Amino acid sequence: MMTPNTVRESHGISAPARETPPPRDDAGGKRRRCILSRRECAIHDLVRFVAGPTNRIIPDLAERLPGRGLWLSASRSAVEQARTNGSFARAARAAVIVDAGLAEQVGDLLAARSLNFLGLALRSGGIAIGHEQVRADLKAGRAAILVQASDGAPPARHRMRALANGLPAVELFTRAELSQALGRADTVHAVLHASRLSSMFLRECGRLAGFRASETANETADRVGNE
Repeated sequence: MMTPNTVRESHGISAPARETPPPRDDAGGKRRRCILSRRECAIHDLVRFVAGPTNRIIPDLAERLPGRGLWLSASRSAVEQARTNGSFARAARAAVIVDAGLAEQVGDLLAARSLNFLGLALRSGGIAIGHEQVRADLKAGRAAILVQASDGAPPARHRMRALANGLPAVELFTRAELSQALGRADTVHAVLHASRLSSMFLRECGRLAGFRASETANETADRVGNE
């Protein structure tokens, strides 16, 4: 992955350089070859697909479905290119059916998985919500990941990121999405404490960034704390 860029006021994930990397589940450092670029990549930067019983290409985000794994870089553009240039068929060594809305489907599934991990972290007591509680946790060094609504006021988000002092900052979800996942109306700011759930949340958000951002998709995908 590229060196993280400076933070933009847009949907995305930021992770400025820091001495201690953020929590990240890398599945033991496993690597797979992308069927589009033919480059070996860490699996947390890829999405696994399989050919289903009817030879329809199915996303396997949990990486558990049986069959030959077809690994692809986690971005909307990669899925669209692979869908139109025959990469799936070549990798599967068979004629396959690739739905036109595959990239949209993957993005929706990644968003659901990310928000599910957020909800699980809430139920385990690993989240602080609200402006004052988030500020307190950031100042006390209890936070591992800052989460902010993408449609929150830019100045307030900027001030909170400055207070986070280099922690990964996720801004991929709207107030409505965060509020639904956390069961609290008008959620704009939250922090996750270090745990396996926060690591899984960050991993899924790293993959989701390539599907949620528009013209900055590749840049935001590269801003997930890989230093």
